[in-house]
Order: sequence, then C-alpha cells, then structure tokens
Amino acid sequence: MKKIITFLLLLFFVLMIYTVLSKGIDLFSPKEEFIYNLKSAPILPVSYLHEANSRQLPIDKNTIALYSVHPDTSMLERIFKTAGIPYYVCTSMEEIKQAQILFLDLSMNHPVTLTQRQIDQLYDFVAKGGIVIGNEVLATRYGALKALFGYRSYTPSKAHRELHLKHSPYFTFLNQPEERSYELSTIQQAPFTNAIDVGTAKVLATYEDKQVAITLNNFHKGEALLLGVSLFDLRYRNLFSKDYEANVEYANGYEPLSDMIVFLLKGIYTKKLKASLMLNTAKGANHASVVITHDVDYEYSMKNIEKFVALEEAQEVKSTYTIQTKYIKDYKDNPFFKADTLQYILDAQAKGFEVASHTVLHTENFFTLPKGDCKEHYPEYKPFSMSALKDSGHPTLCGELKVSKELLLGSGIKEVVSFRSGHLYYNPNLPQVMEALGYRFSSCFSAEDVLSYFPYRYVYDYKTLSHESKIWELPMTYEDEAFPPLYFRVDQALKLFEKLYRHGGVFTLLVHPDLTVSKLKNLDLDFQRSFVEQLPDDVWIDTMKAVGTYWDQRDRIVFRYNVSHNKIDLMLFSAVDMKDVSFVLTGVQLHPGQPGVQLKGDLMVLDIKKGLNHWELKRD
Repeated sequence: MKKIITFLLLLFFVLMIYTVLSKGIDLFSPKEEFIYNLKSAPILPVSYLHEANSRQLPIDKNTIALYSVHPDTSMLERIFKTAGIPYYVCTSMEEIKQAQILFLDLSMNHPVTLTQRQIDQLYDFVAKGGIVIGNEVLATRYGALKALFGYRSYTPSKAHRELHLKHSPYFTFLNQPEERSYELSTIQQAPFTNAIDVGTAKVLATYEDKQVAITLNNFHKGEALLLGVSLFDLRYRNLFSKDYEANVEYANGYEPLSDMIVFLLKGIYTKKLKASLMLNTAKGANHASVVITHDVDYEYSMKNIEKFVALEEAQEVKSTYTIQTKYIKDYKDNPFFKADTLQYILDAQAKGFEVASHTVLHTENFFTLPKGDCKEHYPEYKPFSMSALKDSGHPTLCGELKVSKELLLGSGIKEVVSFRSGHLYYNPNLPQVMEALGYRFSSCFSAEDVLSYFPYRYVYDYKTLSHESKIWELPMTYEDEAFPPLYFRVDQALKLFEKLYRHGGVFTLLVHPDLTVSKLKNLDLDFQRSFVEQLPDDVWIDTMKAVGTYWDQRDRIVFRYNVSHNKIDLMLFSAVDMKDVSFVLTGVQLHPGQPGVQLKGDLMVLDIKKGLNHWELKRD
C-alpha cells in the first residue's frame, strides 16, 4: 500500500512539474501574469516604433554609454529618456572609450562570461576616471569584476522588503524622506535581492536588516557603483502593477520607487559633468505639467460638464473629459449617453477640451476581459452588469474600446485618441487593441500603483515586460474618491504637487463631475479652483493628448553637445518639427539675446526642425 501511495505522489509531482514547464509558468511571479497567452502578440522592433534611436549621432564624453547583454533594451532606455540624459547603446565594449559614464547591464539568470579583453576594457575605463553603474553583474562568472566593484561575495534572498539610502553626493535628486526609504514588498512574498559582502566599497544603501544593497567603489581615478537589486524588480515590474504590493497606498501620496534610478542617474550625471544639458520634461519654460481629467461615468455627471468647462475656461486651462458611452440600463445605472446629453460634450469640444473614451460597461472585470475580434459594433454589442462583479452580454476588450470610440465619433466628436478604463484597471491585451483602434494615450494606473510620476510606454509582452508599444500611459496622481472630500485636501494636493515639481513630474488629477451633495462633492469645483490658482506660474496645464503628444515627440529626440570655455555646441536629431523644446542647464550660463534661443532661469527653450539641428550657443 505504501508503495502505491509513494508512486501516486511521485506521479502527482511529475505531472505538476510538467504542467509548469510546458506552460512556462514562473513560480516566483504574481499569478495573474499568466491569465493570457500572448504568443500571438505583435512584437515590433523598437527602431520602427520610435523612428529615432541612440545611434543616429556619435557617442562623446557627455553621453552615457549603455552596454547590455539583452537584445531588447527598450525598458532600460526608458530610464535615460525620462531623465533627459543623452545616451548611446553600445554594440561592443570598444565603444565605451569616449564616454565618462557607463551603464553595464548583464544578467543574473544567465551568468555572463566576459572575455578577458572586455574585462580589461572595463577596468581600464574606470581606472582612467570613468564611472560604471552595474546592474545584475554580481553573477559574472569567476568573480571577474569583484576587484572593480569592491565586493567579496553576495547572498541571494527573497526576504528583503525595504530599501534605505545613506547620504551620498550622488543622491542630489534623492533628498526627500520618501526618496530615501522604500518598500519593496508589503506582502509575504518579496522580490529577489542580493546582499553584498563588501570588500573595499562604501555602502550607499541597505535593506531593513542592515545588509548591503548598493555600493560605491573607488578604483584608481574612477568609481564603480553596484546595484544589489535588479532593475527588473526595482522598476520594470512596478510599471505594470506586477510588483509585490510595494505601494502602501493606492493614490494621493508619494512613493517614487520606480523613479529612484532616474533620480540616481541624474545625480551621477550632474556630479560627473560640472557643466551639463538635460532634456526638460515639460514644454517651454515650464518646470512641470498638470493634466486635469474628468471621468463621466454617472447619470447626472453629463450635465455638470458645462460647470467644469466654465471654470476651466475662466482659469485659461484645458482638461480631458473621459466619457462612458452607457446606453443600456443595468444594475449600476441608467443609460446617459443619449441625444439630450450629447450637447454637453460637443460644447466642451468646441471650446478646445479633449473628449476621450471611458468604456461602455465600466466593468470591474476589465483585467480578465477576452480580447475579442474588434468586429464588435453598436447596437449588437450589449454588455450588461448584473452586479458589481458579474457581467453578461459577452463584453470584450475590443468592444469596450471600439464601440465607445465609434459612438463618440458618430455623435460629432472629431477625434478620440485617449482612454481610461473603469476603476483604472489594466488588461494584458490593451496595447495591441489600442494601437489597432487608433488610440495613443491611456491612464489606467494610479501613480502610486506603478510607483512612478512620469509618462511611459506600454509593452506588448506582459510576461517578460519587453518590446515597447506606441501607447503612452499617464498615471493618475491624485483623485477625488478618498476621504476626506477634495475640498478639505487642497493643501495635501499642493504638497504632493511640490514633490513632483522638483523633478518635472506630471501631476494627473482625476475629478468626477458628479457633484454629489451627500459626498460633499458639490465642493469639488471650489477645490479645483483653489488648487489651480495656487500652482506656480511655470506649470504647463493641458490635456492628456497634448501632454502625451509632447512626451511622444520628446521621446524621439537624440542630442549630443560639447561644452567649451566660450560656447556650447549642440547637435540634435528629431523625428518631427517641435516648438518650445527646453533643456535644463546645470553649471553653465548662456549669453542672453541669441537668435531663436529663449532663456528663463535654468531653462533654455528652442524650436527644432525635423531631422538634424545644430546650434553654437555663446556662454556668458
């Protein structure tokens, strides 16, 4: 009998292992990743998507060299693009010589055997004064880089849940309390981390148990910075809410874990280069951006659009109205997308406001919706909510985006390029469907959920988080459904904005225009009026489409510059014509009154043409 039981147990484990291997399941990742089989997802080359790449201009001493063993570097490049730092993707170690800073991206999953020549080139680069930042280099075979990074050994762990930074000159952009201590996990599971056994290196960051997470080693004339936490867990996972519940709150707070590496790079770059240029995150002579959005998903909200439009016109700002095209009465609400309410959104459009899609059904099951075939159409498409969590009528992702867009266009809206899902839920097929239907911008995550306060591109492959799409996500920063009501949170919202303002972040505000008296939301207009009035003058307030378009165009800029004692020689390639492109100047002042150059504080504003641009800028 015991032999039979033993045999059955062995058979069970063999079948389980076979199932895991055959389906490609990663036992260490959140389970929801595998609801969809995305083998049919269209994986497009990054150069095709972006029309510009780092190799269109040569590398120089002010350009960060990026050397990676991974074939797709799009998520890594996103860090440099967000920071506005010029970079260059190297195809060989030979190309790092001219740079002063190198980002070295290897692999913990597949230990890399560097050739002796490559090892010598790395040591030589740092010895002569360069700075190298190492991501996933601890598993380099034979400990070839131990002396360079100044460590003895490392210990992998799944137990660390906090990261704490010490003081360092490189942490210039990391000086707020929320930027110095981070949660890596708030649940029982935790990401893989490596505790570094320090040799000659200095400690820059530790975990909650005082084990070492980040180090800096002086090597001859240069320095080598070592990350014990992989960027996959420090950033990439977070941007699609695949982290280990690292955010303490859902919204309305500041938890910039995903942006930490952006701020660290800026600190390294500006310390190493005493006179530098970085591409600004906001348009023109502005230091930050605000996007005001209104989700119209309630029967009595449509008529209130005109009240918010009137306020925003008076304050000379523009906003985005995301419209739920609800045409069926169900458990949740009466239909309100109908002839006698359409005039409110048409009037908003006529006054320059953006009208966007907010689905048909507004379902809480958005993540698990089947993709559909994008042949869904009105009136045959009849999704129906039977309860808060139960839907009928075969709702699909295609149906929610396609039918809502077609109804808006059919009602007289000229263009629908932005989208927000009900309850801000994501769907693994969303990038494919949005591209197929002509959308460009989305706001389906909260900033705290993704731990980032900057726009970024979606990816096609939800499992590996690779291959960026054309769709931009603008995470929602602050919303109106928390307690207390918005009217009592003006100061809180402004304090949060100040933290984003320091870094040029995008503050995306969500205010539902229901004005419900029982929830004191009738005071939301007063909140918005007061909030906008107290913003600094150098803040760009515009629609999802406007801010998203700027980031899309900014993303396709490649620039190089050289600073001499009397001038800055700036070369720039752009995929499109752009107005009011600005650069942040650090450690350098320009002579005023130069043709085509606008100076305001630490900002230089230029108009650029499609293709190659060249300026010789006189220093003051």
